[in-house]
Amino acid sequence: MRPTIVIGSGDGDLCFIARHLLEHSGFATSLQSEANDIVIAARQDNVCALLIDGRVRDAVSACAQICDLRAGSAIIIVALVDPGAHGQGLAFLNAGADEVFTRPVPPSHLLRALMTQGTTQRLRFGDIEMDVAARRVWRADCPVYLPRIEFAILRYFLLQPDRISDRREIIRQCWPSGTYVDCKTVNVHIGRLRRCLRVEGAPDPIRTVRGIGYGIGSVSLPERRARWRAKP
Repeated sequence: MRPTIVIGSGDGDLCFIARHLLEHSGFATSLQSEANDIVIAARQDNVCALLIDGRVRDAVSACAQICDLRAGSAIIIVALVDPGAHGQGLAFLNAGADEVFTRPVPPSHLLRALMTQGTTQRLRFGDIEMDVAARRVWRADCPVYLPRIEFAILRYFLLQPDRISDRREIIRQCWPSGTYVDCKTVNVHIGRLRRCLRVEGAPDPIRTVRGIGYGIGSVSLPERRARWRAKP
């Protein structure tokens, strides 16, 4: 049985273009236009991903219900919102969506997210481990519960360890496209991520380079400099 991608939208053009491209790529599709039907369709064992349209009534609620199913599955959720619907985009992320796009967006971008978002199932750095599909994180084998944005930031860091990214790049990678986020907001979320990762006194894995940005590393830059200066 082919893996199935659910398309939840009342937009006929979107549904039929996405169906054509997905089925040409080897997937089966299930077209649904009502929130309840989207949730029911996503419960099928062969479903691997969902494209959900913010124009569907109760779409965010449906997204949250489907995310509750993911403890034992790997459903990738991609949401689509209208221009200016920044609040809805954040609501989708908080409900559990993996990616949010703002109209207009090329169908190929949506399909790439649906088909590749979950290909890296496990990310590791030191004693930190992330199951991307199940949206779970451990530090030294202890479970860590992260809010949606903090999870996105940590995933971005784990994909490129020991690299420092500036705040604008972190916003581009971790917030919905088209959403205005003040750079100072990144500092707040980095602080929350640090607190979440301090399990049983574990050292802070987040590196800060003043005036540049943040990343993840085995040793913070100030500590690394202190050790270097201490060498005979």
